[in-house]
Amino acid sequence: MGWQLLVGISVLTYSISVLLQKILLKNEKNDPIAFSIVFQLITGIFVLLYSLYNGFSTPDLVPLSLNIILMVVLYGSGNVFIFKSLKLVEAPEFTILFGSRTIWTIIAAILTLNEVFTLQQGFGTVLILTSIVLVSWKSNTFKFGKGALYSTLAAVCFGLAFANDAFIVRNFDVPSYLAIAFILPALLVWAVNPQATKKMAIFLNKKMLIKLGLLAILYATSAITIFLAYQVGRNATQIAPLNQTATILTVILAMIFLKERKYLPQKLIGVILSFLGILLLK
Repeated sequence: MGWQLLVGISVLTYSISVLLQKILLKNEKNDPIAFSIVFQLITGIFVLLYSLYNGFSTPDLVPLSLNIILMVVLYGSGNVFIFKSLKLVEAPEFTILFGSRTIWTIIAAILTLNEVFTLQQGFGTVLILTSIVLVSWKSNTFKFGKGALYSTLAAVCFGLAFANDAFIVRNFDVPSYLAIAFILPALLVWAVNPQATKKMAIFLNKKMLIKLGLLAILYATSAITIFLAYQVGRNATQIAPLNQTATILTVILAMIFLKERKYLPQKLIGVILSFLGILLLK
């Protein structure tokens, strides 16, 4: 299977999972930190079961020990920054700043993975990032305060984490690695936020667990296919911006299924720019 198709599957399953998350988090009683911990652990368990079925395997972890520690710190810290930022800024502002994680992935991939990034690919990346701003911007004002700082720090963490992941999965079974990558950061966030334990009960009833199970399968599929795409293509500088088109697809699906049709003209322009960016990243 080609890396482009794998990225397409990842983008589609991620976009659907975002819609499900939005639906599940509509209830104001659902604490986002508790939700994140439970969701990541359930997803990690699904991935672990899949990896055990296919033969859980790890390479010699000693040479990768610093990368594993870096992965836990980056994803754990990144999730904390996300929660802090969402308490202080509106979702559109967060989406715009968090979309900059592509830039950090590209910089890290060029410096540490020795990947080549052409001028054409750079222009395609700019078009995709511009499209994300267009479909996300819903305010005439934008101020860089503490919330914006947390959003940017989250983008840095996740951008660098993807490049770090790309290095690790060069010689690591993808499902086996992702089981670790979901479970360990979730445990770190839980350790940093022990008060979230009391707020997890709402997610542990049968009806909610079924919904979380479906969500976890979609999210796990998205994560596995994006890293399989890198194993095939070895091109994080292309995959990272292409993966950002999930924002565009999420907006389109939200327009269709959730009737979110405000700012339609700028969203359509964003979709066109994103498509042109994808063509340039081939």
